[in-house]
Amino acid sequence: MPSFDIVGDVAIIKYREEIDVEEFAEYILKKHKNVKNVAVDYGVVGETRVRNVKLIRGDRTETIHREFGIRLKVDIAKVYFSPRLATERWRVVEEVQDGEVIYDMFAGCGPFSVLIAKHRDVKIYAGDINPYAIEYLKENIRLNKLENIVPLLGDAREVYKLIPEKVDRVIMNLPHSAYEFLPFARQVLKKGGKVNYYEILPRGEENSKVFEDFKVLNIRRVHEYSPAKTLYSFLLTI
Repeated sequence: MPSFDIVGDVAIIKYREEIDVEEFAEYILKKHKNVKNVAVDYGVVGETRVRNVKLIRGDRTETIHREFGIRLKVDIAKVYFSPRLATERWRVVEEVQDGEVIYDMFAGCGPFSVLIAKHRDVKIYAGDINPYAIEYLKENIRLNKLENIVPLLGDAREVYKLIPEKVDRVIMNLPHSAYEFLPFARQVLKKGGKVNYYEILPRGEENSKVFEDFKVLNIRRVHEYSPAKTLYSFLLTI
């Protein structure tokens, strides 16, 4: 079965040369009655890590996705979003304690921030370099009737300077390049604070990963990324 995701009423087919995407689109539409639009994903590109998509069925790439009691408006052609992290996002919610101050470093349209803010009494600073992401984040704050998220537009190397207090937790969901941002997470983190850090690594190499100035509290497999690589979740502290 070819790989595909469903975000709201949009199905996203991961492009492979051997796949007949037109035929597979028809299969999806027949099998999943909630799907109204089908797009082909040609890969994630650019500094903002947005999918390069082509719509082949339907008339729009904007949709509303529901998970664990929240609604997220997103345009998959403008903001990266993965429904495959829904269980992982809920796992982080269960880990968060009321009263925490959190920095969601690569917030996107707000899937981590909105879910946590909906279910926990916290304050969240949510940053992203993509202006479309911040606009959708603001819309999702309104959509879910939240008041405890502060959106921050800009590069994470600079955005942390806008946060007026030390935080209890940093969420770093940028698995291809989060490592280079760890020094900036450390700048804003309280002593004893935690980092939910994600990275894609060759399978079986997670225990050899070195984090300068951080202690690893826990390592979890989130999901397989490719035949040879896995997305891992690391819980770090200083």
